Amino acid sequence: MSDAQKIDWSEQDFTEVRPDIYGATVHTPQLTATLYRYGGGSSWEEHQHPQDQITTVLEGVVDFVVDGGPVRLEAGQLATLPGGTPHSATVPDGGAITLNVFTRRDRPPDA
Repeated sequence: MSDAQKIDWSEQDFTEVRPDIYGATVHTPQLTATLYRYGGGSSWEEHQHPQDQITTVLEGVVDFVVDGGPVRLEAGQLATLPGGTPHSATVPDGGAITLNVFTRRDRPPDA
């Protein structure tokens, strides 16, 4: 694979995409990956998108609501969300870091 890249998240530019939620995104021809850093008490309103999504919690806890049902993820756990699934997220005190992988999208989610 001639386009292979090594990514160091500490060298990426993080942008505030929601209040106290910062993300950095990288793309491949088939996938998009975003590392999110959530402040304690931050949240992402319910939304959906056509891309499939896998969210892995690297640090902390994230309380999701997925298709109307609660899903608590702790460090080391992940959730798979088929495209079109409504979901939201709230991060309790202490913050969290997640790695979200999506089937290809042309740009990161709207801020």
